[in-house]
Amino acid sequence: MDEWYGNKEIYEMLQGLKADIETLRKDMAETRAIICDYTDLRKKVEDTASKVNMLMWITPIAITGVGVLFTFLNFVSK
Repeated sequence: MDEWYGNKEIYEMLQGLKADIETLRKDMAETRAIICDYTDLRKKVEDTASKVNMLMWITPIAITGVGVLFTFLNFVSK
């Protein structure tokens, strides 16, 4: 049950392996690009979320401050 391959068969196997490795390289490059895009998107989402949280914190304070200002101005102008 010896399996010996001729030069032509070995050459063909190596060419198939070479093609498979090249396809794998391309797929890995695409995956790397997708991961970089995801990382950038994740950073943008986190930045946007922090800005929204800050806005949600500042808005009630600003509304309260404007209300107090108008109340003060109402008492001062009488």
